[in-house]
Amino acid sequence: MTTALKTCDVCGSQFLVKYRFQIEQGEGGTTYCCSQECKTGRAAAGEVECNTCGTNFVPRYAYQRATREGQTMHFCKMECRTRVVDEVRRRSASREHGPMRIAVLNQKGGTGKTTTAVTLASGLARQGHRVLVIDVDSQGHVAVSLGVKGEHTMFHLLVEKEPLSRCVIKARTNLDILCGNETLASTEIFLARLNEGRDRLLRRTLEAERGYDFVILDCGPSLSLLNMNALTFADHLIVPVSCDFLSLVGVKQLLKTLKNVNQVLMHPISILGILPTFYDMRNNISDESVKTLRGYFHDKVLPPIRVNTRLKEAPRHRKTIFEYAPESRGASDYEKLVSWVLEHRDRRHQANAS
Repeated sequence: MTTALKTCDVCGSQFLVKYRFQIEQGEGGTTYCCSQECKTGRAAAGEVECNTCGTNFVPRYAYQRATREGQTMHFCKMECRTRVVDEVRRRSASREHGPMRIAVLNQKGGTGKTTTAVTLASGLARQGHRVLVIDVDSQGHVAVSLGVKGEHTMFHLLVEKEPLSRCVIKARTNLDILCGNETLASTEIFLARLNEGRDRLLRRTLEAERGYDFVILDCGPSLSLLNMNALTFADHLIVPVSCDFLSLVGVKQLLKTLKNVNQVLMHPISILGILPTFYDMRNNISDESVKTLRGYFHDKVLPPIRVNTRLKEAPRHRKTIFEYAPESRGASDYEKLVSWVLEHRDRRHQANAS
């Protein structure tokens, strides 16, 4: 059996097709190029813009052109193409497995829960991930910290059955917020009056949501029905623990709550990480607190967040620490948390794929 010769659309010579770059499908049909020189010439010697980095260049190789969702994309180098391919794979994995849902909770107040939730979410969004923050606390500090205001809360989502798309507001690029305010008290009363499913209403409402890569829940310092809904919705838990004795007592109380969620409510939430906050290297209590945490949780204990004035100042200016003081210790410490979460997400996807 012989293979038919093809005619080069540039120089007119006949050749056997051996490489992928020699065939190109376009709106006008199939075209053939016998060599890279002819393929470059057929590009009309015109420059195109790299869809990744914006560099102008003349395509010379087959990998520098790709079609995605009916549109032609160009890449000046393999690294640029790889970045787009990785992004497509990541989004496909998110659609398949759903978003990574993380609750930030400690039943003791003043441990840096909102700072952690907001900074983690903004750090993930800065890296191109689609992130939703749900404020489960009626104080509404998430919106205040980011300088935004929203009229809708979990009350409108759970009680009035408004769709999520109408309840969230855009706070930053890739970052949406479902705000918290005084209407959450009414949500708590509504949940208490339900005969069944009061602990799982949020999960039933958003279980099929695939519009985000990460959902971060900023929980209030209490064991409320709203927090129980957050725990049965989330798959992972980050526990900010300030470096003092009373916070260590709060962790023991939280462990009892998780045992109740796992055994009574039959929802397998896991501790993603214990995050020491307000770490002051000048005080012995900080080192003792971290050592105690590592004795209980071992490799679950994350690098501590050091005491940093910039972290306290950022919310007053309605900015994240990455916007307000990107070179500060606070920004550096929370970058480590962002990397930790992304590494865990990647391991999760790899395990699901194997």
